[in-house]
Amino acid sequence: MKVTRIIAAAAMSAVLAGTAQAQANTANCTGGTPSASPCRVQNTVSATIPWVARMSIASATTLPSPIAEDFGNTAGKSTTAPTTLTVSANAGVSVTATAASAIWTGPYAKPASDLRIFLPSAPTSFLALNNTTGQPVFSSTTPTSSTNVDIGYNVLYSWGTDIPGSYTLAVNYTLTSP
Repeated sequence: MKVTRIIAAAAMSAVLAGTAQAQANTANCTGGTPSASPCRVQNTVSATIPWVARMSIASATTLPSPIAEDFGNTAGKSTTAPTTLTVSANAGVSVTATAASAIWTGPYAKPASDLRIFLPSAPTSFLALNNTTGQPVFSSTTPTSSTNVDIGYNVLYSWGTDIPGSYTLAVNYTLTSP
């Protein structure tokens, strides 16, 4: 019997608390016309907006075939058209590039560092890729909406090791909050 009273008292307290909360957002209007003295209730709406970003790449890149002058040339062979990344973020953002593996796939274990990236705004500043340390590609301390980032590729070729065949190397672009 005593347990029943305690449960009933607890249930009544919960009902009264719920009624008090419901009444907090209820307006009681009496007398007059609504247009002369409007009756209002206020509701506070809140939202938490997280850091949100998006990045896309225009397409895969096919490098131009090297010619004799490209072998052993420290300037390497560059792409003729850049690859475009599109970056959008509601806060600051950084983009880095790394090779997906230490070597290219192909008939020879060509090192990933033979592939270098550059920004068309600095066509002779090459950044060698590896599969551990990201090379900076883009950075913004403010929000950005559909910013296009053009990236060029430059490849080093060697007479002694780059035997004929098809080679591929995936490049990972990583977008992070600074």
